[in-house]
Amino acid sequence: MTTRLRSTMARRVARAVAAVCVLPLAIVACGDYSGGGSGSSTPASAAAGPAATWPDVLKAADTEGKLEVWSVLSPAHNDLVKAAFEKAYPKIDLSITQYGPPEISTRVDAEHQAGVGSVDVLLSTDRMWHGKHLADGYFQKIVGPDAAAANTQLLAGAQPSTDGAPKASQALYDNDTRLITLFAAWGYAWNTDAVKSPPPSFDALFSGDTYKGKIGMNDPNTNSVNTVLFGKLSERYPDLFQRLGALKPTLYASSGPASEALGAGAVDAVLAISGAAVAPVKKAGFAFDSKFPALATPLYAEVLASSQSPNASQVFTNWLMTPEGQAAWASGYASVLPNIPTANNSAAGVEVFEAETVDPKQVAAWRDQLNAALGR
Repeated sequence: MTTRLRSTMARRVARAVAAVCVLPLAIVACGDYSGGGSGSSTPASAAAGPAATWPDVLKAADTEGKLEVWSVLSPAHNDLVKAAFEKAYPKIDLSITQYGPPEISTRVDAEHQAGVGSVDVLLSTDRMWHGKHLADGYFQKIVGPDAAAANTQLLAGAQPSTDGAPKASQALYDNDTRLITLFAAWGYAWNTDAVKSPPPSFDALFSGDTYKGKIGMNDPNTNSVNTVLFGKLSERYPDLFQRLGALKPTLYASSGPASEALGAGAVDAVLAISGAAVAPVKKAGFAFDSKFPALATPLYAEVLASSQSPNASQVFTNWLMTPEGQAAWASGYASVLPNIPTANNSAAGVEVFEAETVDPKQVAAWRDQLNAALGR
């Protein structure tokens, strides 16, 4: 996404906050969606709602003809999603902007406070933020029939993929306002120009001074996922935090900026990063730890109640959970549905974790320990 478009969107949010305008409330239609979710609440601040039946949703989506998505995925992967979706639904113009999780939540909070909405769907990782605003009218129920069918399939105990990829117990959460769409497996990466002999393990990155001052990591202060990721790793490497501090790492808000820095040669290696974020980078190698199972985190889809294209939003999130959609957009990730032929099913034996399932006191302790080790 261009700097010009980012600036335009930022000005739009700033004007909206200054004006503090409030849109009239509307009731979200909750009709027959051929197997919709189990929740029953209606977003309190919806600008509009989807049509009452799925055939009408499809027709209305074509009439709306556009969709704005904010995504934590890399620009290259967002382009892949855009191309695959527009091929399936050529009458809907999909625009995807990449932001880090903190940017997404800050921007949505500002727009919600101002009573406006310039985004329809979020592809993000921050379940804690979602839960915080669950009762505030932020989100619209996800009602697509394929999303509901995926939820039913997983609740019934669908078998995991034959390659041992991570398994979800359900697809729809939080009164059907949050959809788990795929899993990102985490490993370590290196710049192939700077590192001629790839490190054989995560532990090898700490050996000697080879990577001191030349290594990157995700900032534990920007997202609870980053904190819990390193906390989980510290259970495998008890002296991890002290060794991190000794390396003098460069901190990045998320895997996106870290992978860009890696490809540009700003750092020689990144300690823990999503394999899908590294995949588009030409000068990067990636591996899982050779001694321990990898860690994986889920990616969520959320439809905002303030969406100006509520029907196209439902079509998009529903498409994400079709076998065709999963095969097309889960490239580089592990799919949620079983036995989906994606481009990267190398997440066998991963331990799936959600940061929000960890005791908040433990998360806070890990964050304090990491900041202390990093001299902050």
